[in-house]
Amino acid sequence: MLINVFSLVVVLGVLVFIHEGGHFLLARALKARVSVFSFGFGKRLFGVERSGTDYRISLIPLGGYVRIHGLGPDESDIVAKEGGVSEPLLPRWRRTLILLAGPAAHVVGAVLFVALAFVVGMQVPAWQDQPPEVAWVDPGSPAAAAGVRAGDLMLSVDGKHVRNWRELDMATLGSPGHALVLRFRRDGLEHVATLTPRAVTRYEVGYAGLAPPIPAEVPGVLPGSPAEKAGLRAGDRIVAVNGETVRHFYDVMRLVGASPNRELTLTILRGAETLTVAATPRDAGGQGKLGIPVPTSTVLKRLGVAEAFAESVRENVRMARETFVVIGRMLSGRTSLRQMSGPIDIARFSGEAARTGTVSFIWLLGMISLQLAIFNLLPIPVLDGGHLAVIGVESALRRDFSERTKERIMNIGFWLIITLVVVVLYNDLAKSFPALDHLIPGRAK
Repeated sequence: MLINVFSLVVVLGVLVFIHEGGHFLLARALKARVSVFSFGFGKRLFGVERSGTDYRISLIPLGGYVRIHGLGPDESDIVAKEGGVSEPLLPRWRRTLILLAGPAAHVVGAVLFVALAFVVGMQVPAWQDQPPEVAWVDPGSPAAAAGVRAGDLMLSVDGKHVRNWRELDMATLGSPGHALVLRFRRDGLEHVATLTPRAVTRYEVGYAGLAPPIPAEVPGVLPGSPAEKAGLRAGDRIVAVNGETVRHFYDVMRLVGASPNRELTLTILRGAETLTVAATPRDAGGQGKLGIPVPTSTVLKRLGVAEAFAESVRENVRMARETFVVIGRMLSGRTSLRQMSGPIDIARFSGEAARTGTVSFIWLLGMISLQLAIFNLLPIPVLDGGHLAVIGVESALRRDFSERTKERIMNIGFWLIITLVVVVLYNDLAKSFPALDHLIPGRAK
């Protein structure tokens, strides 16, 4: 718990500094007066003044702000009570550039963080960029009910071409409870099937029951299991079961599952040596089990600096596209609002990333930085996108709104954001305490 809280504080601190730093630096470059640079909102706790700017730590640690004069009313007037004598507005082009600087700084931060992760070395799923050929179909899953079989090569989902497993996963994970039209190739012929992913986990993501190819390598054996008794070791690669060649781990599951309490002959590669061992799967509800966990197949992706930056740009473009797809699905009701994450979830993710390692934490910083860039550009008053929308309307009308009108717009935006925060916090809590769903009609499953 303490690691989660500490990690959240670090994440918020770094990302607030990046965002507000973007506004600050461009405001200074454009000769706009900056009177406050604050971590947090509300009462000033302590700080230092340099060159006319009060660098401070404030009471409410839920973000931060810079007070830039000439932008008009902003969040500091509403939350931090920093209002004062109004000043002449900066030209619209200067206000636009200063407002864009925050989200732009987040984009730059996202590219830098992801590039750094690739330079240090990032573990990624070995199968994510492979063609979406199905290695295994979970019995009783939506895919099995739709007639999909192992060996089928997925071609498109709802008319959209899927080139790899990452794109296929994105299509199914983001559409729980909604019918998807699959087009796939089997034995040289194209087929069409309709599949409806099932909502699973606290985030209600879609589960189709499709699995990618995973090498038939033994990641370890359970103590006292048939695999341990047979002498199998971590790192062994199973190449055949009773003389039948296996291509991936799910072939092993299929052949072993069909032979409970029957001795099997396993052909394995151990280093450069080929060995044959006998193992008798135990009976687990009619399925044979050797006691070998499903391996987590990853590869280390380590790149040079130039290549890492290029790959980071591609990765951020991909993540941005996926984010817009998810937003569109949420607005259309195709994706559950439970997939939204608030401070509690972010603290949990941050803590998990910190426990996993530095690279995972850096990668998380990049992902959240990109999400914040997109979120801040939404046309909601108080956010940068809301300010930009107001400037756009003013430009179309060729006149500025009065300060009082802008304050009213900001107040509406503020309460919209507060409402969104309440919804997101409720979602976070409901994921851990499902009984909360019964408090709202229609939420309980």
